[in-house]
This record gives sequence, structure tokens and C-alpha cells, in this order.
Amino acid sequence: MICDLLKVFIFLSIFILNVFAQTITFKEEKFLNALQTSVYKDGKIDFKKDYIEVSYKNLSTSYIFFDDHFISKDNQTEQKLNYEDRVELNLFYKLINFIYKDKKDGIEEFFKLQEIENKMVLIPNEYLSNSISKIEFKKVSNKLEFLKIYFKNEDYIQIVQN
Repeated sequence: MICDLLKVFIFLSIFILNVFAQTITFKEEKFLNALQTSVYKDGKIDFKKDYIEVSYKNLSTSYIFFDDHFISKDNQTEQKLNYEDRVELNLFYKLINFIYKDKKDGIEEFFKLQEIENKMVLIPNEYLSNSISKIEFKKVSNKLEFLKIYFKNEDYIQIVQN
């Protein structure tokens, strides 16, 4: 009897961990208009029950996002920061939640949302429009086909899920 209960408990524990834990790998291209060149990085996003971790292959820095703060860590240090200290990371966290978890919480404070030709287009508010022209992304069956951030200086960042 106890052995059966233990098996059920272990099965449920593994099932619950898999429901709340998911890893998504992606390729990022950052185009620098001034140099007419692109820089490429491979990364991953780990979705856990209480946080999201973003890291890049061959880079020592990673970010762990919680609802009320984030942690920037590298091989030697770990720093707890508030979203008010780094507005761009607050925006990044809200974008991840919106795109991967379909949570609009707070994204509408930064963008007007539109669906145009089967893709989402985010038009920045006045505060962000000085640096960002727009953001476009498309998801098909919970997979991100692309996310592209267009900057005013004609640079862009494009992310494609592997």
C-alpha cells in the first residue's frame, strides 16, 4: 500500500515538474545598421514554476526573472535588482510572458497591440517610441516562428525558436 502511494507520489511529482518546467532554445540575430553586420547568439529560456531563466551559449551572464525582481548572474557574482532599475529588462520579461504564456499583464502599458496579417504587431507608447519603431512576432501552435524588434536607428533583433 505504501509502496503504491509512493509510486503515485513520484509520478505526480515528475508530471507537475514537467508541466511547470519547459525549456525553449532560440537563435538570436542582432543587426547593426551602422556596421552593416549581424551578430548571432544561441540561447535558451527555462520556464520554471516561479521564475524564468534566460541564458546564452558561450556567455557567462544569465538572467533569472521573478514577478517582482530579477537576478543578473555570471560565473562569479549574483546581483538582485528591481525592474525599476532596468526598464529594458522589465520590458523583456513582460514580452516573454506575453509571447510564451499569453499573459498581457503590463504589456499594454508599453504597447498598443494589433494583429496584422496573421502576426502580432506591438506599437510602442510615447516613452519607448524614441528608440523602438515596432515589434512583430508570430506564433504557430505554441512555437515562436519569429520575434523581430525594429529600432529607430534601423538596427533590429530577430529571435527564432529552434
